[in-house]
Amino acid sequence: MTYADTFKDGYASYAGFSDYSYKCIDYLIENNESIWKLLKYNESNAWNQSNLNHTEKAALIYNSEPDTTNFRVFMDSGNLDVWAKEICQLRIYPLKIFPQNRTQGVVLMAFEFFCHYKINQLSNYKTRVDFGIQELIGIFNGANVAGIGRLYFNGAETVEDKVMSVGTVPFKGKVIYMSNKDI
Repeated sequence: MTYADTFKDGYASYAGFSDYSYKCIDYLIENNESIWKLLKYNESNAWNQSNLNHTEKAALIYNSEPDTTNFRVFMDSGNLDVWAKEICQLRIYPLKIFPQNRTQGVVLMAFEFFCHYKINQLSNYKTRVDFGIQELIGIFNGANVAGIGRLYFNGAETVEDKVMSVGTVPFKGKVIYMSNKDI
């Protein structure tokens, strides 16, 4: 994307907005191992399993097949299918845009981490949800993600940056909202 693509007649076009989810997932593939272990392995010692290779990580990312239950990473919110499997899910998507002026705005990214109640407790006395949230904050807070820019979890750009509990039985989870100043 060129500088000219970013603006149209002096106004922000938010070019690249539809790629934000993919860019974050790509960054996560290259920069974190723990999240992928939590998503793939259902055992209580998932945190201590072998790292996944690139192909194994890619196989967990939803690719628009009719049966979503074989995947763990999604680029949108919500879930239309009924899940009977005891698994974890990660959902990464742009949630809101807060225009600040004609050339800049803040984009709020959502990172949802859900887990089935029966496999949430890990053998290291942590829960998958809290461990996953900790890892996501650690990897993305201040990260300069190619095609997006720097993500923040500090409330400086918007008071919307936060962590909240989400989900309904049998899945519980948390969502992190992180912001980035888009031009």
